[in-house]
Amino acid sequence: MTDTIALPAGARPAGVRVAPDGRTLYVATGRGNTIAIIDAARRSVVATVPVGQRVWGLGLTSDGRKLYAANGHSNDVSVIDTARRAVVATIAAGDGPWGVAVGR
Repeated sequence: MTDTIALPAGARPAGVRVAPDGRTLYVATGRGNTIAIIDAARRSVVATVPVGQRVWGLGLTSDGRKLYAANGHSNDVSVIDTARRAVVATIAAGDGPWGVAVGR
């Protein structure tokens, strides 16, 4: 380990995705119910996006414009516009989605 990054209170990191340009990291905070957005160069959280309960699995589109977050306890998937850093849709996903995959 070469460094650590402090996450918001209550975070229990569960999933990570790296933006295509390598400059931004998206971290599912589990029980924290947010996505922590990290600036890789500054090695710090620059924003958080509230999502559903117990966010675990993440999927990022190949162009990095949309992030999908599986919220296990709220039984849905949050769709996040990464430029706006906001949830733009919520998709019902049945009982306990813990992961998400994004195809091309």
